[in-house]
Amino acid sequence: MVTDLMPFYDKKLTCPYCGQSFTTKKIRSHFSAPYKTDPDFCPHYKDNLYNSLYYHVSVCPSCGFAFNSEFSKDFTSSAKYMIQKNIAEKWKSRDFGKLRDVNTAIETFKLAIYSASLKEERHFVLGGLCLRLAWIYRQENQPEDEQRFLKLAVKEYDASYLYSDFVNSWSPLRHLYMLGELNRQIGEYKQAISYFSKIVNDPDRNRDRLILNRTREQWSLATEEYRNQNPDDNPQ
Repeated sequence: MVTDLMPFYDKKLTCPYCGQSFTTKKIRSHFSAPYKTDPDFCPHYKDNLYNSLYYHVSVCPSCGFAFNSEFSKDFTSSAKYMIQKNIAEKWKSRDFGKLRDVNTAIETFKLAIYSASLKEERHFVLGGLCLRLAWIYRQENQPEDEQRFLKLAVKEYDASYLYSDFVNSWSPLRHLYMLGELNRQIGEYKQAISYFSKIVNDPDRNRDRLILNRTREQWSLATEEYRNQNPDDNPQ
């Protein structure tokens, strides 16, 4: 007998910091398909009840450490000390493993950003958390908060590019594209054009036609936006 799948399911996890096991809600991809995505891959859902971003972060109810699947399992002694002093010792047990609304989701992301900072996670991981939180604020039509976290994402992705700590997560072309697009979104048009140019002039650009096509579209848009602000200057 075939039964209908439920949108949510419980996933058992082990906290990478304290080692305690707990369960948290996850959403099946079948129910969380976006009806559109933005140029920076931000998904939009007809019903935020099934917004997969809300369940991206897991929070240990025992110690308060928040993380996603991109966190490493390694902790330096100094990172353990900082997490213990700044999170675990101040934590009042809470269960984020139930269904979440937008405010709860925002709280989990802020906890994860704080946890990642204390842990000294890769810049790529921090950038991804800031970007996804910016997406949630975009979905909620809160442009000031969206811009704040987009700028933080750009800062972290810039450092990630400098130290090449993204290489096992996505391609150099995609990283350059995201730097270009996010700089465009925060009004750094000349910087955006520079990153887009790197892709168009890359000898491996045809390996990712999706990124190349999007780059050409957003490069043209960034150039137009720059000229509107600086009519006497040629960004190229």
